[in-house]
Amino acid sequence: MIHEIDISERSRAAPLDVAVDGRFAGVLTTHFKHELFGWAALPLVSLGIAGLLALLIALLRVPGAEAVLPWSGQAFFEKALVAHVTFAFVIWYMGVHGALTVLMTAQTLGPANSQLNGAGILIGRTGLYGAGLSLVLLLIPVLGDLGEPSPNNYIPVLVHPLYYAGLTLLAVSLALPILRLLTILGAKRDVEPVTLGVAAAGVIYLIALICILIAWIVRPGNLEMDALNDFVIWGGGHVLQFTNTVLMLCAFYLLTRVTLGETPVSGRLFSWMMLLMVGGAAIGPLLYVTYEAGDPAQRQMFTELYWYVLPLPTTVILVGIIALLARRWRDIRDGAPEVTGMVVSILLFGFGGLIGFFESSVDTRTPAHYHAALIAVTLAFMALYFALFLPLLGLRTGRRKLRTWMYCLLGSGQFLHSISLFVAGTMGVARKTAGDGQGLDSWQKIVSLSFMGVGGFIAVIGGAIFVVLVWKLLLAHGREGVTASA
Repeated sequence: MIHEIDISERSRAAPLDVAVDGRFAGVLTTHFKHELFGWAALPLVSLGIAGLLALLIALLRVPGAEAVLPWSGQAFFEKALVAHVTFAFVIWYMGVHGALTVLMTAQTLGPANSQLNGAGILIGRTGLYGAGLSLVLLLIPVLGDLGEPSPNNYIPVLVHPLYYAGLTLLAVSLALPILRLLTILGAKRDVEPVTLGVAAAGVIYLIALICILIAWIVRPGNLEMDALNDFVIWGGGHVLQFTNTVLMLCAFYLLTRVTLGETPVSGRLFSWMMLLMVGGAAIGPLLYVTYEAGDPAQRQMFTELYWYVLPLPTTVILVGIIALLARRWRDIRDGAPEVTGMVVSILLFGFGGLIGFFESSVDTRTPAHYHAALIAVTLAFMALYFALFLPLLGLRTGRRKLRTWMYCLLGSGQFLHSISLFVAGTMGVARKTAGDGQGLDSWQKIVSLSFMGVGGFIAVIGGAIFVVLVWKLLLAHGREGVTASA
């Protein structure tokens, strides 16, 4: 039975700052707070590492840098780029997934029953500490200049045992709290819609891991390393986009509830859309049975699964959010900054989805599409930190204007970055190239990529504000009610 939310009770948007969602009141025991803090801090560590790697990548382009830095050459440049993607997106998303899973576990158990037994605590701590250790394993090959870069789709890798071990440990570490939540929900008759949504994201995540495992088992024996990595990750990578989209929709559901006092669609409709996502993702493993390994038709079917299943539930919920925001438009200006963050996220996600219908696998229209979509999800997660994660840890920031600027800078910068990439792609600029390899033989191409750089710089400023603000608060953890006022 699905528990319905009473959306007949309306409340005005929070006038100064978002309040802790009452549905989580009293459910975070010491163990759950420890887990929430860890899973919330992990993505920030990852983003910090990604930022340092981005700085290193930029320095490597400076003439004479090889004489000063201990790393040099195109090969290391490519390794650092691979690791940057892993830390900036893969670990960031998985960390937020872990934090939401912990919250829904605590809420499901309730305030009177939220003290886990020994096994439950062990599972939670093992998953959290394993995820932390995975960052070390992933970083060692990069800083040690080990292995060879394999820039395949979705999850680029370094071909080195430590890097593979780090990815495996990270995958298993997130699976542990997910399995704990699913086990607890198995004994419940009433499941709140957003809890069902996070559980659905967990099920889809496990399906993605199954796809990767099956692909490894049935892999063709004649593939070179880059092609092998791409084959193994291709199907699971597509399914992971279902996970990321579901998590974004859950974030929107929570954000509207916290900042506007109501939800965009009924709980029943939201739950059915989440189940539809699971049903679509469940087709993924079957494609390894119905097609021979390496069959181009199998590869195309994963793409069609992504395009034909994902849009419907996403559109239904986004239309509900847009209708809610249109009715409460004054709250966009007067409410919490996270309402603005949600609006920017939706606009960027819509733009990314639109240009995705015109992408090409060989030029920069493809990265234009997925960068817009990825940053749209990132914006929703950033808002979730200030609307939910930090308040539940007793941490708040009063920097309302700065938070608003943060969302607008990241969103507008990424829009400029993506639309410039898209225009460059229409003129034939190839993806995954740099310098002379881009074929900049016209002023139009040069101008497009120049605007791309400007947009990227603006977006980085917005992201840096987020990291600094949240780190300042997390470092003050333990002092209840602390506010970042400087």
